[in-house]
Amino acid sequence: MRTFVMGDPQAPFAKVLEVLDRHGALAGDRLADDVTLVSIGDHFDYDFRDPITAGQEGLKLVRWLASHEPTQVRLVFGNHDAARVMELAALSDAEFAEARAHARASDSSASDSLDLPVDQPLDFGARFPDLPPSGVIGRDYASFTTEQRAVVMELLLAGRFHLALVGELAGRGEVLLTHAGVTTRELGLLGLLGVERPRVIAEALEAYLAAAVGRVRADWQRGIATPLSLAPLHVSGGKGLEGGGLLYHRPSNPATGSTFDADRPRRFDPRTLPNGLTQIAGHSGHAKCVHELGEWCTDAARARKHGGIRALLVDGERVIYDLGVGSDPFIGLGGWSGGDGAAELILIDGELRRLPAAEIELLELQQIY
Repeated sequence: MRTFVMGDPQAPFAKVLEVLDRHGALAGDRLADDVTLVSIGDHFDYDFRDPITAGQEGLKLVRWLASHEPTQVRLVFGNHDAARVMELAALSDAEFAEARAHARASDSSASDSLDLPVDQPLDFGARFPDLPPSGVIGRDYASFTTEQRAVVMELLLAGRFHLALVGELAGRGEVLLTHAGVTTRELGLLGLLGVERPRVIAEALEAYLAAAVGRVRADWQRGIATPLSLAPLHVSGGKGLEGGGLLYHRPSNPATGSTFDADRPRRFDPRTLPNGLTQIAGHSGHAKCVHELGEWCTDAARARKHGGIRALLVDGERVIYDLGVGSDPFIGLGGWSGGDGAAELILIDGELRRLPAAEIELLELQQIY
């Protein structure tokens, strides 16, 4: 078997298929029998300028992935997937369309703001006090439909979405796969501080998700879209605030002036990555990493604009962000040789929507458990 991990597949369905085909992963319009595919999460919202098409393409992709056997396709739960059953759980299509129109009109940076009657208020927070900020609704989650929410609920009830998986990577042994990475904050909340074993961490996260789905299962089965809660590991957005935590946070260098929120973190200091653990995550594209990580980026990393598989390496106070994943994560990085206690986060969001399919990389594992 060949096992591939695909970074955030926020792109037209045909382009995702093109990427898979270029890696020899398809047989006709299905995955080849000898291929196992892990999708690292975030299957919606790739184009806020054309939300209708983006929404339809996201649905098409998720349904195609889920049409394969659970042993062949593993779906990791991302923040864009979670928003359908969290931040947006109570909205109808008409209500969301109205909220999006107001969000776009109240966003002064939007070039394609929608026209609204002059008597409509442009203060988004006053009009929609229970929702996240206008930028989240107008851009981040702009392609939402209730049909997407129904599909996400169905897949959660069926156990098809995962908070964490364990795989084997050449030169590393067992590695932990999540959408946005696990820090000591999450391990502390799980009672696992100091734990370095991917299987123990994954089992705890999977049990946490199962318990959360269990609390809403009866309502969902009756057609009541009660919001899913993963708090405090992951805190959904609302009341004018963005979400934060497990599915949202990105690595950031405090020296860049970034804001860190302990209750709903949108960013984390890489030095809080668990020692001795190699992780694979999506969520954070290369351009955002270069912006957030500042002086920790190598010259090669700064020279690249978008995409690629990248590694964030931490040994004590020393942090390096570089392109690629070698057999030894520390060879060639300034002569630095990491010890057994070092932490490594391999980032695989290839920014499918921005780059030609021929430039998109998939990470290959030896196996997924």
